[in-house]
Amino acid sequence: MEPVKCPIERTVNLIGNKWSLMIVRDFSMNDGPLRFNQLLRSLRGISSKTLSARLKQLTEYGIIEKKVVSTTPVMIHYSLTEKGKDLTRIMDSMAEWGLKWNVGESG
Repeated sequence: MEPVKCPIERTVNLIGNKWSLMIVRDFSMNDGPLRFNQLLRSLRGISSKTLSARLKQLTEYGIIEKKVVSTTPVMIHYSLTEKGKDLTRIMDSMAEWGLKWNVGESG
């Protein structure tokens, strides 16, 4: 299989699913790191299995970072990397477009 050369297609392959974008959105709306259960509560409809898989994928792509805090019990914090923060600019543009064209609203 030939590698994807189009930067738009590569970006869509990375963030083109609902949950990845919603996870990044939640980080951008919060000041500081988030824990797994905080994300699980804020993302209505996501299963813990899906959240775990998306966090792993976003970590592998360098969008978020995972920090293990050595406490009892062990705490895991997730936060946006610089690469992830840069992605929020794209999401801001998507939000502006959605508001301008009343995306999702009838009429």
